Amino acid sequence: MKYIQGVIATIASPIINMNQTMQTNPMKSLARILLLAVLLTGLNLDAARAQDDQEYKRAYNAGLEAAQAKNHNEAYQQFTKAVQLARQAGDQDVVKRANKVLTQIDYARGAADLKKEDFSAAIEDFDKGIATDPTYAKNYYGKGLALKNLGQVDNAVATLLKAAEVGSAEGDSKTAQAAHQSIRDHYIFLASSALAGNGNPTSAGARQALEHINALSQHLELDADAYYYMAEARKVLGEYGQAVAAADQALEIHRGSRNDKAKVHYVKGEALMLSGNNDAAKAAFREALFGNFRASAQHYIDTL
Repeated sequence: MKYIQGVIATIASPIINMNQTMQTNPMKSLARILLLAVLLTGLNLDAARAQDDQEYKRAYNAGLEAAQAKNHNEAYQQFTKAVQLARQAGDQDVVKRANKVLTQIDYARGAADLKKEDFSAAIEDFDKGIATDPTYAKNYYGKGLALKNLGQVDNAVATLLKAAEVGSAEGDSKTAQAAHQSIRDHYIFLASSALAGNGNPTSAGARQALEHINALSQHLELDADAYYYMAEARKVLGEYGQAVAAADQALEIHRGSRNDKAKVHYVKGEALMLSGNNDAAKAAFREALFGNFRASAQHYIDTL
């Protein structure tokens, strides 16, 4: 068993990449999924063969053999047949085992379609996987990414939230976290883009940024990045007290790099300076003396 556990740990498929692609080599991952299925179910292969007088057991074993031979389409067909016949025979154990493999194959096929940017086909694959086994969170996650690529943002967010819900319920915290992060990344990107504009932040852009951050807050708790962009937007709008408050909230929950933290101190310093509180501004700029913000922060410290 220790050997088998080691092999399973080695071949377990990775989480979907966040940048709207799934995996480096989806077909290789599909082969790994099938091999994993064989390792998990093949321990009862001989026992099933000893009782292969029933058609569904023959189909189940044929699926295992096809998986071992990396004949993915044949494996899918045989496991589908095994599910249908095992359900008629009342063998729920075989139904569950075969369905688990089928939903993982659908996931791998959807991953391959996403990599090819065939988003409609990817959704079809993920939907098949969800219908087969609604407890497999990765299919919801993949579908959410495909919907986002098609511009169906509301449906994408709802599906990603479902991925997080199912992942949390089934102990797949990695997929749950990735789904939440995908939602955050979407709204943070919109907020930062609105503020960036053509390189010169405007009041209209700041208001748009705040709308995106508010939309994010309807689904998830705001993180440090969201509060940072809120501070930037409030500063652009001349709402300096609210900008400082947002920056303080970002600093309170910040867990990122020192350079990321420096940018929060920097925007806080700007808001304080623009409000006329130079002493507090200089204190904030001293905390921003790092990385990309060092020179500008030092300039304000020297001139205020």
